[in-house]
Amino acid sequence: MADLIVRISGCDEALLSRLAAPSRIGLPATARRPFDRIVVDAHTAAATPDIARTARRAGIPMLIDPQTFYLQDQQHPADPWAKLPFASSSCATVGDLLNPEVADRLIAESLEFQLTHGASILTTPYVHVERADDGWAQVQVALHRRTRRYLDGNNLRMPLLAPLALSWRLLGRTTWPAALDELVAAIQVLEPTEVALVASKIDQGTRADRRLADLYATIRRVRRKWPVIAWQQGVLGEACVAAGAAGYETGIGWRERCDLRAQMGTHRRPAGQGFGARPVYIAALGRSIPKSTVAALLTDHPAITADLVCLDPKCCPAGRHALTSDARTHAVIARATRLATISAAAHPRWAWKHLSTQSTYGLELADRINTIASRNAGIAKVDTTALHAIAVTSDVRRQVASRRHAA
Repeated sequence: MADLIVRISGCDEALLSRLAAPSRIGLPATARRPFDRIVVDAHTAAATPDIARTARRAGIPMLIDPQTFYLQDQQHPADPWAKLPFASSSCATVGDLLNPEVADRLIAESLEFQLTHGASILTTPYVHVERADDGWAQVQVALHRRTRRYLDGNNLRMPLLAPLALSWRLLGRTTWPAALDELVAAIQVLEPTEVALVASKIDQGTRADRRLADLYATIRRVRRKWPVIAWQQGVLGEACVAAGAAGYETGIGWRERCDLRAQMGTHRRPAGQGFGARPVYIAALGRSIPKSTVAALLTDHPAITADLVCLDPKCCPAGRHALTSDARTHAVIARATRLATISAAAHPRWAWKHLSTQSTYGLELADRINTIASRNAGIAKVDTTALHAIAVTSDVRRQVASRRHAA
């Protein structure tokens, strides 16, 4: 079965406690532990140590994401990440991180931070490689090689996740840059337990279906050597698993898609006071939409209610009320249920057929919501780019798998 890795924020510790010990809140046995691992941002791990304690007591594997790609942009000095031991508010250059002393200090401090704050799986330092010739691929090669040296020198033997953070431009099925061959060779030296494929902006653009097909090809290429986790791909995660990924990682309502460049930019200014309402996961759409939109649709448009609510009594015994009252629990359990269906497919063509059917239905529902939204200012339109890409690519993959089976 593929892994569901959930990103826990600082305000999710109580949720983690409930999901880790469902017998205390009366959840049925079938709903227990609807995720396989958790991941927390490094600054969250520092500010909320109870998350690590809860994970340790429950025996939940925990990763800490060092988010070292933030070094490639300027961060506000007061930002929580910039205050971490291995972080900096200034923008690092390729030359800075190719300096052996700087690289070794980054590796040592980021890994020691993870060990100190309860990580049971280590995540290696990583940068975002946007172009093959921008120098950052060489930085990542050096970081991988020097990380291996640090691990061996300190006799560290722990499960190791190696992020491979690439722009969508580098995922061409027929144009695999030589720089990426060097990266793969460096990963071999590192000897990770698995690779986290961090692919930015796959669900954007006028031909997102081509980007997604390129992502499938990259997953197949990398998984020849290591298990692949689709990182920050809540919207595309099930499609990645159908393509061969060993699992996917996602936030709950927030951070369901990967755009590292945009993520870097959010830390240039002081953090705002609090957060807006968390979006609500709608299983039929395979993504979360604004809570205010869900509330308005449930209240004023009863004809669409049945398509929004979760009908699984193991997940949402309270029916439509659960969408707004316990949306986070619903999001995790509903995602786990959908992923289990894809993982259980006995043949790839069945998984692709299921995805094709799901995404087609999701597009129909999105169109209905968008029609309502065009007449109501308080209802947000649903971005259908990812759904369309999944529909197109899954149908193509289903046909290819069927032809291979027939042959």
